Amino acid sequence: MDAPQLLNFRGEPTLDSREVAKMIGKRHKNLMRDIRQYINDLDEGSKLSSPKFFIESNYESSQGKLLPCYLLTKMGCEFVANKMTGRKGTLFTAQYVSLFNEYQEEHKAIETHMVSDEIALRNRELSFKERWLGEMEAQNANKRAELLIKLANHSTKAPLRNDLLNEAMNQLMLPVVGEKAFPAGVIADELGVSAYTIGIWGQRLGLKAPKGMANRFGYWKDNRYYYNELAVQSFYEHQAAIVDDEF
Repeated sequence: MDAPQLLNFRGEPTLDSREVAKMIGKRHKNLMRDIRQYINDLDEGSKLSSPKFFIESNYESSQGKLLPCYLLTKMGCEFVANKMTGRKGTLFTAQYVSLFNEYQEEHKAIETHMVSDEIALRNRELSFKERWLGEMEAQNANKRAELLIKLANHSTKAPLRNDLLNEAMNQLMLPVVGEKAFPAGVIADELGVSAYTIGIWGQRLGLKAPKGMANRFGYWKDNRYYYNELAVQSFYEHQAAIVDDEF
């Protein structure tokens, strides 16, 4: 008999009720009957939610029919084991505990040995987003300051004009960081695609100005186009489609 395999349900390891039935030596339909009774008891007399133990699911039979089954969490396996006595209960407990512990150890190892390049890329992406948000905040504040200055210039009353100008100075924000520019190759390395793909998507997204010109997303210099942080943010927002396009 093939060794039982854990299934991932929304990030949580589970065991198919068909696997559990084999492990405890019970017919699947009988285990299903028992689980339905467990669920009924939990939903009626317990503050615990039954899906924390048993998750409704289905599978396709050899005849192509869609049949019901359950996915058992570790707590669900514990529930079933607690209803058993003797050698079968002991063996089932040993099996499911071993399976869930191995799963946890494997995922801890994956997290612990995450490639440093992936961590660096994630940090750079967060840095881009933070700088972009700061830039947007500064731009909005400066727009408010410009409006206050216009109102002050049209005011005929000196006290009001001074108040408006003072408020404008309070609103005015210098850029959080200096203007930075990134050629297509740098952005391509960040997203894991080619510079050619970045060039194509720069045009699709309307980020790339006509040859020799500039816009709010970047500028041309020496036959090379440089994107600013606002443009980089747009590339990140479309990252999934850009990467898919590469392949």
